[in-house]
Amino acid sequence: LLGMILTLKAMGLQRCVFLGPPKLQNYLKAIRLFPGPLKRMDLAVQLHTEPEYKDETMTVYQIPLAGKPLAAESPLPQSPGASTQGGNSPKENTGPGSPRSAQQNLEEGKEKESPKKTGDPQKCASRHPDLVMAFLCKIHPKKGKFLAAKAQEMGLPVGTPAILPIITALKNGESITFEGRELFPEELCTPADPGPVFIVLECPHEGFVDAVCENKTFQRYQEGVPENQVALVIHMTPESVLRDSRYQQWLERFGPGTQHLVLNENSSTVHNPRSYKIQTQLNLIHPEIFPLLTTYQSKEEEAVCSVPIVRGECLLKYHFRPTQEWQRDAVTVCDHSAFVSEAMDLPDFQTRVKECKESLSAVPGNVGAYPEIVFLGTGSAIPMKIRNVSSTLVNTSSTRSLLLDCGEGTFGQLCRHYGEQVDQVLCSIAAVFVSHMHTDHHS
Repeated sequence: LLGMILTLKAMGLQRCVFLGPPKLQNYLKAIRLFPGPLKRMDLAVQLHTEPEYKDETMTVYQIPLAGKPLAAESPLPQSPGASTQGGNSPKENTGPGSPRSAQQNLEEGKEKESPKKTGDPQKCASRHPDLVMAFLCKIHPKKGKFLAAKAQEMGLPVGTPAILPIITALKNGESITFEGRELFPEELCTPADPGPVFIVLECPHEGFVDAVCENKTFQRYQEGVPENQVALVIHMTPESVLRDSRYQQWLERFGPGTQHLVLNENSSTVHNPRSYKIQTQLNLIHPEIFPLLTTYQSKEEEAVCSVPIVRGECLLKYHFRPTQEWQRDAVTVCDHSAFVSEAMDLPDFQTRVKECKESLSAVPGNVGAYPEIVFLGTGSAIPMKIRNVSSTLVNTSSTRSLLLDCGEGTFGQLCRHYGEQVDQVLCSIAAVFVSHMHTDHHS
């Protein structure tokens, strides 16, 4: 959310109103503590606790789904220096009289002196792990279009003030009487658009499948009633759920007229083509300093579904009106050969590259590979197409590293640089150093 706010500010938006629960106000107060561009933006919260939300475009209905907890999973791998007991470093002094021991005693004393009370407003609330929210969105109906040419042929006063109440009545579905003739809406108007329906659904694991399949609201939109025809279902769900026979049968009940979009780790797509372009061209100058970027590929095999599905792509669009269709003209792609050709066409580029390589060959090589510095972001407060905000990875060995600042987009940069090895890189980070509290250094 913070990154989106910064982006909206960069686009020139001076005021933004957020709709949500009361605690959202606390979040905005917290980020106001950070200096920088947020101080010049008017942010407000409009409390909304109703089960539905309506604006000039659509009505959104909230559908809570309660799942069943799965068996406990194995613990996550720990970063270098972490202990299996309490997360303390093995070298840390925790004996009697140590700072750590004193802090623990102080905290234990506070617990004894100030027992927590039920309903304490200061008590932090967290989302229940077995509750998710789905959204059913109904775009408002659109009245049929008045057929002016046909009305003129039938002798109606087209082009005069007298036609206005006639148009209003016909578009509202009412018949009219004109010069002794009764005229019906279907004669002079195109059919009304009842308004497309789409569903945004999160099903985190198999424990939620029954809640999805047995939900009465969803079932009403699977009965084949024309006005309840679902145009699109957006599934934020892992492959294991897509393989579940119960979930596949639930998909089939929507019928062939419903499109299904799947968003998960298998939705591999390029998010920042400019980064790939620049790195590809710099790679021509020095392949070792500027290695080619990669993309993260999930190791999990894609599920085979009984209905056609579409995998998410960056900037993929689905149009609801005037026709329901996918639009891929803005989907980001990387054409490495085009990037190389563009560089080669620059005046004297190849000559300059040759001179650069000759000068670099005269410099003595490094005796070792470490320490290695990887610049993940060298830009200023606002992300740009060609430079990410602040972050530097320092690899001190093949199994240990430090992260200096962690601005927005750092994880994406790690994925582009390390691809399938990104999990291993994350587990090797021993510490994250935040230089100061500007949002572009830690958000």
